[in-house]
Amino acid sequence: GTAHGTAVASLLVGNDGDFRGALAGATLYAADVYGGEADGGSAEDIARALAWLAANNVPVANVSLAGPKNALLGAAVAAFLARGHVLVAAVGNDGPAAPLKYPAGFSGVVGVTSVDAARNVQLDAGQGTDVMFAARGVDVRVAGAKGHYVTMTGTSFASPLVAARFALMVSAADAKIAARAIAALQHSAIDLGAPGRDSVFGYGFLEAPGAVARTAKAQ
Repeated sequence: GTAHGTAVASLLVGNDGDFRGALAGATLYAADVYGGEADGGSAEDIARALAWLAANNVPVANVSLAGPKNALLGAAVAAFLARGHVLVAAVGNDGPAAPLKYPAGFSGVVGVTSVDAARNVQLDAGQGTDVMFAARGVDVRVAGAKGHYVTMTGTSFASPLVAARFALMVSAADAKIAARAIAALQHSAIDLGAPGRDSVFGYGFLEAPGAVARTAKAQ
């Protein structure tokens, strides 16, 4: 899980030479739910991580993990959302016909799929009612575990970009602020696929925060 975590962290707060994460230089609270074990990431671990993030008043959390439905995880997610936090999660890479993955599949969670540079959906990205937004997750440059940069693909690498957009809008855990942010991003998403929300792209494509800033300057 270390390389995966490093990659996701770099997309959020990386700041090294010509590499800048979406929230370069921001403070990152990272909860390691694998503990170095390949078979880690249990529902109990994720539930503990969410409780820790809530205790530290982290308003927006990204979960680049996807797994089966679990009652304990569902309760932890519901409690996290009830406190006004935003939870963004990858919809998974098990293909369009796979059943819903969690926590993305729980009500109120912002599920994120992955697209390439041309905004075509990642071939093995999950599809369904859990997809709320799409972001770039195909062939993205990320920090590798040994200090060099590598290219990776997965919904895990799209969800932190959407989480970063929320982090810029949600300064505190507050249900009203969170709801306003979700509505605003639904409005600003670039609609892809079928008109309106659909099971492939959700409400549509969201640029990473850095790209939004660069676009604003270019106009």
